[in-house]
Amino acid sequence: MTTLGLVLAACGGGDGVGSGGTGIAMSSVAIGSVDSLGESPSGSYMVVNGVRFDISHAQVEVEGVSEEDANGQQSLKSGQSSLKPGMTVQVNGTLDTGFSTGTAAHVLSIPELRGAVDAVDAALGRIEVMGARVYVDDETVLDGLSGLAALQVGQIVQVHALPTSSGLMRATRLQLTTATLPSVQPVLWGSVQALDTVARRFQLGTMQIQYAQAAFLNGLEAGMLDNGMPLYVHAAQAPAGNVLVARVLRPAHRLSRQADAPVVLEGVVTNFASAQSFALQGTDIDASDAQITGGRADDIRNGATLEVAGRMSANGVLVAQRIRVRQRAVVDPPSALPPPANTNGNGNAGGNGNGNAGDNGNGNAGGNGNGNAGGNGNGNAGGNGNGNAGGNGNGNAGGNGNGNAGGNGNGNAGGNGNGNAGGNGDGNAGGNGNGNGNGNGNSNRG
Repeated sequence: MTTLGLVLAACGGGDGVGSGGTGIAMSSVAIGSVDSLGESPSGSYMVVNGVRFDISHAQVEVEGVSEEDANGQQSLKSGQSSLKPGMTVQVNGTLDTGFSTGTAAHVLSIPELRGAVDAVDAALGRIEVMGARVYVDDETVLDGLSGLAALQVGQIVQVHALPTSSGLMRATRLQLTTATLPSVQPVLWGSVQALDTVARRFQLGTMQIQYAQAAFLNGLEAGMLDNGMPLYVHAAQAPAGNVLVARVLRPAHRLSRQADAPVVLEGVVTNFASAQSFALQGTDIDASDAQITGGRADDIRNGATLEVAGRMSANGVLVAQRIRVRQRAVVDPPSALPPPANTNGNGNAGGNGNGNAGDNGNGNAGGNGNGNAGGNGNGNAGGNGNGNAGGNGNGNAGGNGNGNAGGNGNGNAGGNGNGNAGGNGDGNAGGNGNGNGNGNGNSNRG
């Protein structure tokens, strides 16, 4: 096997990624999820992104809740037996020139998410944990669950996933744990937003991260934090509301920027410009001359899951030689679970009850009941009951009952009953009953 070594000096800088305290720093040759594990006459192996890696002599570190972690505490497990199908990994070592086999020197696996389930939508195949929305599909390895419908709000899960966009992930492994709050130590992956270096806080999705007391790992320093930077946040306890106090910050998995380095990368397409230009896990891909398998070029779009094998250019772009389409694109879910819809009751548009437009009951436009325009009951325009214009009952214009103009009952203009103009009953002008002008009954004029 012809190989290209990617090992950097043990204490070197550059783009090498350390292993969490061991002092090893090497260029990554693979980032993806474990498809399978096995034994052969030559030793242990795992398959990642279509590459069979020999892991017989690799240093393997797996962080997180496993069968041995009864108390749910964070741990780093050593040895090949700690690896499980579906885990996301960063592999450092060597690759052959055909991107088919490799030898791993170091394997690091960190879950992208660990915490209590906030919402479950089994029908649509997604969950929420600490504000992060996660797809669960047929390729997701389930551990401790017969299916997504068996998962309940409040249970603790550990998720290995591929990021799709801010706050969205596609699960490769979903593990139900026996740990309970507050013993479990949460983990949240995301890209830094709204960084405030004075207050020492930032946003990951909907979660505010406070990092004043946090330790920094793998070469990361406080001064390196920047908006858009992907990283892992480890906390000592569950969030309070939408605030998570960080115990440890560490950079996300990342590829070498060494020119001509052979790498394989799995990810969900973002920043799609064309089938020849897009990004995976924050790495720009040049697919101009790539061979495509598992699908067609028009399957490559935002949301599609791909495996890319190629070489890094001097400017940090991965020049793809081979692309495998693992999954076609799916539509991003709405911002919350269950998904918002134009439903009956407090709908935004076309909804019945407290809707904004065309709603029945407290609608803003054309709503029935407290509608703003054309609403029936407290409508602002044309509303029936407390409508502002043309409303029936407390309408402002043309309303029936306390309408301001043309309203019937306490209308301001042309209202019937306490109308201001042309109103019947306490009308100001032309009103019938206590009207100010042309009113019938205690009117001032006519």
